[in-house]
Amino acid sequence: MMTRALLASCFLFLSGCSAEIAIATELFDVRVPVTSVLQPVYAEVALDLPEESVNTEDLDLVVEQVAATLEVVNPSSSLTLRTAMRLSFTGQATPEDPVFYTDLNRPAYYAQAAEVLPSRNFAPTTRTAVRIDSPALKDAVGRRRVWFIVSNTVVRGDLGTPQLPVEILLEDIVFQAVLTKPFPGLGGALEVGGL
Repeated sequence: MMTRALLASCFLFLSGCSAEIAIATELFDVRVPVTSVLQPVYAEVALDLPEESVNTEDLDLVVEQVAATLEVVNPSSSLTLRTAMRLSFTGQATPEDPVFYTDLNRPAYYAQAAEVLPSRNFAPTTRTAVRIDSPALKDAVGRRRVWFIVSNTVVRGDLGTPQLPVEILLEDIVFQAVLTKPFPGLGGALEVGGL
């Protein structure tokens, strides 16, 4: 009787068993210059995801958590900068070479890119920790490369004409995900074996 109770406990544990996989990209930085007042400049940055997260559709992995963390730095002593970020599954940039554009030559795929950081103002000489956990980030898991499109605009400043270009710095950006692999069949195998 004791043996049966012990085996029943093992069955319940194994049937609910799963393995957890945590992945993270290497830290990277992005500089987005502003070349005119009140007109956004966009920096498209390519990010290659770790091998553990690529081609996962056949592995029955469950995406538990996905987030990106970074520091937003406005080094200007007088200008408030407005920044936003989108996630795209199409792009022209490579990890070594970002691509810059304005509203005049913005690519067509920009409209399909999901907003992951809504437009937000960053005051002069500030450093702000930002965590992005938009549901759209889950769609990045399983892909080899994704693109972040970051905009930067001067929205406020002291009187007078600002010295341009001005830039916003995105530092220590890291993309993290936690995936689990359930093993629902282990309990059934024990049961069929007569245990």
